[in-house]
Amino acid sequence: MENYDELIAFLEKVDPKAEEVLHFKQAYHSYSKTGEWNPAYQVFTSGWLNIDGAMLMTPEGSLDADYRVFLTATTERSLRELLLAFPRRNVGIFRIAEKWIEERIKGIFEGDFVQTDLGRYYHGIKRGSHAKAEQRTVSKRKDVIAAHIRKLTSLKGKLEYSQFVVEGEMMVQRAVTDGLPIETILYTQNFVSTSDEKDFLNQAIQENLSCYLVNDGVMGSITTTRPVPSIIAAVHLNYPSFLSESGQMNFHFSKNCTLLIAENVGNPDNLGMTLRTADAAGVPAVLLSGDGASPFHKNCIRASRGAVGRLPMFHVPDTNSAIKQLKTSGWQVIGATARAENDLYAMKYTSPTAIVVGNENSGLLAETRESCTELVRIPMASGQSSLNVGVAAGVLLYELSRQKISNHDFNLTN
Repeated sequence: MENYDELIAFLEKVDPKAEEVLHFKQAYHSYSKTGEWNPAYQVFTSGWLNIDGAMLMTPEGSLDADYRVFLTATTERSLRELLLAFPRRNVGIFRIAEKWIEERIKGIFEGDFVQTDLGRYYHGIKRGSHAKAEQRTVSKRKDVIAAHIRKLTSLKGKLEYSQFVVEGEMMVQRAVTDGLPIETILYTQNFVSTSDEKDFLNQAIQENLSCYLVNDGVMGSITTTRPVPSIIAAVHLNYPSFLSESGQMNFHFSKNCTLLIAENVGNPDNLGMTLRTADAAGVPAVLLSGDGASPFHKNCIRASRGAVGRLPMFHVPDTNSAIKQLKTSGWQVIGATARAENDLYAMKYTSPTAIVVGNENSGLLAETRESCTELVRIPMASGQSSLNVGVAAGVLLYELSRQKISNHDFNLTN
């Protein structure tokens, strides 16, 4: 049994009078005295260095749901981690502590808001795990399932149907394990050649995911990847605009937040590496700006090693419009460029902080450099003047994290 003192301190800052919070506190205090924990409670927390979000789940029988859930989060990432942790097949009735969460939950769940005697709740189930899931063989290229997945190979199709495709055994298994909202799985006979692969497929079926057996010809007509992968999956796509129609930020953040902005990163593999690095560094979100590569390109998805789908991503056509709103909201915006006078080790970072990295060849646009509050360079030995954009992002983000940890920035009592 964990020590939940830190969690209770976090919850009391959010909504100390919420019925679910009061019940949880009573259960924990009872445990502290008796040593017996209420087994009905399932507790999930999110956050890397501190608690940034929490989800309290108890069985529910009276509201046409499997679980009654109290959900709260302080960052985009902490919320997404909690929503992905919710079990497939199960219907949840969610009490949502903050208004901004109401829109985000729709990106992972199917459902609607309902009014009950206990207040307003969101009633829903994770996308792709509904009761209508089916398992059958797709033997023709014109089959409706094959035709639909084929449309997702183009960026237009991805955006039109709000789905993207992950390919290969490792990536699909990771998508299932990470709890992504998977809409469809297609696999060939080659995939179920071992007991482990059969067990994985059975797990997916038990979680109410639609799984279709296809032959190599059908699979080859869907994807251009060669050799033809033995399994692919369509995942619900959530890629909101960073700015609302009125020009305000459509992005929730805490005072300790870090945002990575990738401007015009042109190579999908480089973009995937950058997203993977940001994910590993615990960045709450990434903003993609300009005319760079699509994060839903298959090479980017593969290089990201699961970051695409798990890490919150936003888009904006113009970096400067985003920087303007960030600065208005009190953000420090640091541009990475070899032309900067100050190196990153001499920089004093303040929170919240945005790190901006640019195109592999041309770097940051001139107007972007002018918009940043500070510019930094990564010191290098003679012989090299630049780093791969993913490597550069990692150096910058981890130095920022090191300074925040040293300054005790990650402390709930601050």
